[in-house]
Amino acid sequence: MKASNGKITRNTVYVRQLSLKTRRGEPSRSRPSLTLTTGIGIDSDVHALAGSPRQVLLVGRRTLDDLDLQPGDLRENLLIEGEIEGFRSGEVLRVGSEALIRLMFSCEPCGNLEKIRPGLAKTIGSRRGMLGMVVRGGRIDPGDEVVPTDYRFPTLSDTVRERFHEFVARIPLGKVVRTSDLLLALGVSRAYYRTLPAFLKRATPDLPVHRLVSVDGGLFEKYLPAHAGLLCAEGVELTGERVAGKDYYWDTGEFHDLVLESDR
Repeated sequence: MKASNGKITRNTVYVRQLSLKTRRGEPSRSRPSLTLTTGIGIDSDVHALAGSPRQVLLVGRRTLDDLDLQPGDLRENLLIEGEIEGFRSGEVLRVGSEALIRLMFSCEPCGNLEKIRPGLAKTIGSRRGMLGMVVRGGRIDPGDEVVPTDYRFPTLSDTVRERFHEFVARIPLGKVVRTSDLLLALGVSRAYYRTLPAFLKRATPDLPVHRLVSVDGGLFEKYLPAHAGLLCAEGVELTGERVAGKDYYWDTGEFHDLVLESDR
């Protein structure tokens, strides 16, 4: 699918190039097409994980031109031709004839950019691209049109602390989330493990941070003295100082809403 009339025009927003990365630490490599799977991401891509808001990275070609970068330098999956600056979190894009992508939040600059050019992480600012999740799977090809739909999901902040509050507030009663899965849901690196104690200590009283546990299901009684009692009151069974069974862990596939209103 090229455009609604079958032709690419000056105002058409479309896929210029497609890339994926199969292993961490490796560069992104161009692909003739990509296959997206609902709720998971791009087939064979390293970020294809249920619950991850980093399933797809979209970058505008203008960003590469302005910063003298090459396709793939920003590890984008979809290099987009046309005006994408107006795209916002919560919107759903149709790419090609089938695929639907929920826009999550802006991709923050990271240290990897410094390997391309010293100072790039600072220079690029908010133009690092938009991260998205696959609402509906399908095949994507270069030339496919990118069109905003009328579907809407809640917006997410570009600020990690605000996303932390938004996510923790949604953890269901009787369920817990490991810190490793918390980082997955927030779309951040392991470096954020260092900030979690501060998030726990500064959380507002109404935020159910007691529903967070360590990677091995352990409690945070150093920061949450009443941790065990709060979980037990919600029906979460403990064995010693750990969550008793896997049934209490919130399914990663439910971390972010991907169900369209028309499908409910």
